[in-house]
Amino acid sequence: MPRTRPLQGSAAAPSSMARIRYLRAAVSGFYLWEAAVLLSLVATKETDSARSRSMPMSPSDFLDKLMGRMSGYDARIRPNFKGNFKPKLSALLVFSFIQDYRVNIFLRQNWNDPRLAYSEYPDDSLDLDPSMLDSIWKPDLFFANEKGANFHEVTTDNKLLRIFKNGNVLYSIRLTLILSCPMDLKNFPMDVQTCIMQLESFGYTMNDLIFEWQEKGAVQVAEGLTLPQFLLKEEKDLCYCTKHYNTGR
Repeated sequence: MPRTRPLQGSAAAPSSMARIRYLRAAVSGFYLWEAAVLLSLVATKETDSARSRSMPMSPSDFLDKLMGRMSGYDARIRPNFKGNFKPKLSALLVFSFIQDYRVNIFLRQNWNDPRLAYSEYPDDSLDLDPSMLDSIWKPDLFFANEKGANFHEVTTDNKLLRIFKNGNVLYSIRLTLILSCPMDLKNFPMDVQTCIMQLESFGYTMNDLIFEWQEKGAVQVAEGLTLPQFLLKEEKDLCYCTKHYNTGR
């Protein structure tokens, strides 16, 4: 604490009362300084809080919050775990036939996962890298009459993953399939063949998962498609079927 000094021309030392007044003034000044610092800190915190509210969350931070380890999201568990779940299907087909038939398709699946609904990010939808597919739950769809298949990876994985604010998920993938199609050729070359594509869930029963065709444009055939051996008739008979296995139906 600074010491008091007498005024010039006065040899008298300050009295006890003067020292007390000086001490009180110093203490009072300390309180004022402390209050000023406190107000400054509060103002700084309020400014930082306002800045954080005005700045949107970064994509990386947002995805960590939505699907990271601390989010509570578990890709091993399907949405609506205790109830029935119905993803939508659609496909774009390109055919060629050799007893069985080969088809190049864009398979699109839509479903709603309430755990992926968000409000913190400004965009209505998020287009994510295909690597994020391993981080979310997906229907375990397979082709029951498939004889061979391959994914397309040139120049990158031909997959699309899009998540919407309400939790809707769009998953699109390009596949080449060889599907069995028993053909009756007794009327060749005037024969008519009908080939089917069977899509099923591999592990879930109908109590857990039911596939539904999209209401509009569920199956689309490439425009101008021609085949050297056949005239292609666009008869798209979409139906639902149930199979009984030892593990369920």
